[in-house]
Amino acid sequence: MRKFLQYDDTQVIKYDSIILAVIYTIGHILIAIACNRIITGATLDMAAADAFIEPIINGFWFYLLLVYIKANIEKKINDNSITFISNAKLGIYLAILYTIGHILIAMTCNRLLTGAPLNLAAIDALVEPMVNGVWFYLLFEVFNKYKARSKAYSGKSDKSPAPAGYQSSKLSPVNNKKNLD
Repeated sequence: MRKFLQYDDTQVIKYDSIILAVIYTIGHILIAIACNRIITGATLDMAAADAFIEPIINGFWFYLLLVYIKANIEKKINDNSITFISNAKLGIYLAILYTIGHILIAMTCNRLLTGAPLNLAAIDALVEPMVNGVWFYLLFEVFNKYKARSKAYSGKSDKSPAPAGYQSSKLSPVNNKKNLD
């Protein structure tokens, strides 16, 4: 089994991606707390509660939208009850609906948990995702530069052929991977 895992070219989990996701998540929570404190003046404990509770509620909103609302809209499209939306454009409409719901949930959680005025809760609901977008971009760029530098120092290249003795996975239906990271 150990030999199989050593040479398996179908990687289900890449450790660098998991590490990056954990770093992003920690940064996301800290940004949410900081934005809430700065914009609304919330106490640290209430800002932290909002930074944890609001994403959980948005996860349920995402599930509801993806499972129930999507199915109902698709049924109405197929029955020709809705003519302004096609199945091909359903994704963009769901994304817009999700974003509107996300903002409303963020405002509501902020207002209820921190007691912030509605206008400040709305500003926080719009500013915090933008700051997190910048955080995502910066983290992504730094991580890619780190990976490129690590490959340069280790002598690895994206165009290097598979080493001699390379064995592909017996479980993978198509093994045409040329790069081994």
